[in-house]
Amino acid sequence: MEPIYFRLHPLVVHFPIALFVSAVILETAALILRKESFHQAAIYIYVLAAVMAPLAVYTGLEEVEHEHIKHPVADLHRNLALGVMWTAFASLPLLRVVYKRFAKYFRLAFMIFLLLLAGLVALTAYNGGRLVYEYGIGVEL
Repeated sequence: MEPIYFRLHPLVVHFPIALFVSAVILETAALILRKESFHQAAIYIYVLAAVMAPLAVYTGLEEVEHEHIKHPVADLHRNLALGVMWTAFASLPLLRVVYKRFAKYFRLAFMIFLLLLAGLVALTAYNGGRLVYEYGIGVEL
């Protein structure tokens, strides 16, 4: 029986995905309903998603190495996931600067950024799904 940490990726990866999507939904609701509490919640949820992203990427990289997966879609999925992780993580101090220096434009900048990152997350998730459902990678029969 193999150690559980080789099969953690499917369990861990959905958490930051759900958090990124939740941040977009909350920020959209904050703009429509003009609720400051939704905006604050979106920021906290986004930060949590950005902090959780490296764990999701790490578990995926470990599973690929353990399973010796060599596939072009796996490479694309990995590269997109690394892009999401680094973009989200690097954005934290950048968003803080925008908030401090350009507070008037922060919400618009945050919303645009969330939408772009959500698109990147969706593309990454789509290719992860392709690995499982089209190619059967990570599936035991």
